Amino acid sequence: MYSPKYLVDTNVILARANYRNYDEIVFPIYWKNFDKLVNNGIIISTTSVSKEIKDLVKRQEVDDQILTWANNNSHMFKFPMDEKYTDETKNIKNKLPGWYRRNRKKADWDLVVFAKAYNLILVTQETPNFTKKKQKEYKIPTACKKLGAYCRCGIEVTSNIDPTQTSFQCINFVELARREKLNRIEFDM
Repeated sequence: MYSPKYLVDTNVILARANYRNYDEIVFPIYWKNFDKLVNNGIIISTTSVSKEIKDLVKRQEVDDQILTWANNNSHMFKFPMDEKYTDETKNIKNKLPGWYRRNRKKADWDLVVFAKAYNLILVTQETPNFTKKKQKEYKIPTACKKLGAYCRCGIEVTSNIDPTQTSFQCINFVELARREKLNRIEFDM
């Protein structure tokens, strides 16, 4: 087993569903390789993401095939509650109090705290909203950038931070696919 490197948002897992951005039927090799990284412990997520998936299926906003996938990969959903996580929670709460108040009960909060505390690369399909003035309206990439992360989400790239010099990063699925070469037909681990 490898140690975790990537932490994925709900919307990344949902992207594999039928008629979504990266439909598994259209991109089967990408998802097969993604699943290998999950099984090897390189890609993880939080229990709050698992809960969001269950809630979306319950409200019939997402096909239950995603819930089946999540249940089959339940080992990937972690519940961080140690001193590192607690300390980073306090740190981020002080730096982004408005964002904390609005997001503390969402998976977004757990993801950002977990990624920052453990120096993981957060993968999300959210696009940054760097022009927003109110903290409570920040999307995940914006909150990460405000906390010093390198961000590469869509066309937005943090140019003043060298990604090889920081492990706290925020990227999208395409950047994950590029870095991990998810398009390879033969995927060796």
